This record gives sequence, structure tokens and C-alpha cells, in this order.
Amino acid sequence: MTEVAARLPGLVKLAGLSAQVHYAYRVNLLLQLVGILVQIYLLKVVWTTVYAGRAEVDGVALPVLISYLTLANLQLWLLETEVGRVIHEKVREGTIALDLARPVGLIGQLVWRQIGLTAALVPFLAVALPAALVVGGLQLPASPEAGALYAVSLALGYGVSVLIAILLGLVVFWTFESHGVFAIYQFVNRFFAGALVPLWFFPDQLRSVAELLPFQTQAYLPLSIYVGRATGTDALRGIAVQAFWILALYLLTAALWRKAMRHVVVQGG
Repeated sequence: MTEVAARLPGLVKLAGLSAQVHYAYRVNLLLQLVGILVQIYLLKVVWTTVYAGRAEVDGVALPVLISYLTLANLQLWLLETEVGRVIHEKVREGTIALDLARPVGLIGQLVWRQIGLTAALVPFLAVALPAALVVGGLQLPASPEAGALYAVSLALGYGVSVLIAILLGLVVFWTFESHGVFAIYQFVNRFFAGALVPLWFFPDQLRSVAELLPFQTQAYLPLSIYVGRATGTDALRGIAVQAFWILALYLLTAALWRKAMRHVVVQGG
């Protein structure tokens, strides 16, 4: 514990430097937000047409759905990670050996860099909310309890997002190329997270598949709590699912990381 406390100032500094780097590219961040807002608007137009004047579809009111989709897309933008790309660059450039020699492990460095990136995105997200209200739609949490559980669920979804990104990044130790993997992941994640079509509307078989995957933890589960579709036991069950994926992905990441380190030794030997 003392060792962790001694390293904490350095890790916080690393997060701060990561945030500063991303602020240097703030125009790019703003353009990303514009793209997200356009997507939200198009989803609103499509789903308004699908509802065709009906107040509800399968018990879901249109304003609730639009609020869900607006937050889902903003939320996934906030949860975007760079750790996989960083691992890819370090392996391809051969600089990973320097990171492995540092007192703080590479995974720890990556996590704190990611925290810095997320901290840099928060002010931009705050600026985007009024625009999102105009092009999409936002509602308050269904209840104070829903708001509190949503915050817990969002934090767990963030953990899942980071762990998946690390896992995908570790693939580069064997393939030396991960851009294709990340391109596939981005599409699959957005779809099965429920950012385009909530899992409420999935066909039964497809929904069964989605519920077996970790992607729902990043949008569908937190936002089902937020809009009041998952309450009481259902909300707690959703949080338990997220906790399960945190543990499972952590164990898988640790195992793959050990294999990757042995692979590095073989390459260097």
C-alpha cells in the first residue's frame, strides 16, 4: 500500500500530461463531437419515422428512446479508449522495452493515461449537452435512485471498456497489426452495446447472443437503469453482470499479459 501511495503522484502527473496532449488536439475532439451530434440527429429522425406517430412501441415511449440514444452515443464517445492503439504503436516501434523497464508496470501506465484522456473529454461533453438536447433529446434520470445506480453502472462500464481495449492491444504481440481488429471491434461494440438499436428491440435470438457478450455493459445496462427500464432487482442484476465482466476480463488480461511477456523474451532471445 505504501508503494502504491508513493507512486500515485507520478501516476496522477501522467494522467495530467495525457489530458494536456489531447487538449492540444481540441479541434479534432470538437469535430468528433460534431460527428456524434449528427449521428444522434439521424437516429432521432429514423426512430421518429419508425414510431410513425405512435406514443409507444413495445412499452417504450419515443421521448424515452430518444433520450436513451442521445446519452448512449455521448456515453460511448466518453468511454472511447486509446490504450490499445498505444500498445500497438509501442510494439511496432520497439519502444515497449523501455516501458517494461520503468518502475510502474505498462498496464498501470496505460490505465492512468486513459484516465487523463477521459478527464480531457469531460469538459467537451459538458459543452455538447445543450446541443445534444436540441438535435436529440435528454431527460433526467427516472428517479434519484436510478441516477445513483447509473453512476455506479457507468463506472463499471468504463472499466469494461478499458479492459477490452487492453486485450485487443495485446493481440499485436502476435500479429504486429491490430488496426483491422479495432475496426471490427468499433462496429460490433456500437451495435451490441445498444447505441443504435436498444436491446429491447432485438429479436429474441439476437438478444440472447447480446446478453452473453460484454458490450452491453457500456451503454445498454447503464442506460436501462437511467431511463427506468431496469429497476430494483433488475438494476442490481445488471450491475452484477458488469462486475462479473470486470473480473473475467481482468483475469483474461492478466493471463494474456503473462503470455505476451514470455513472447517478448522469445523475440529478444
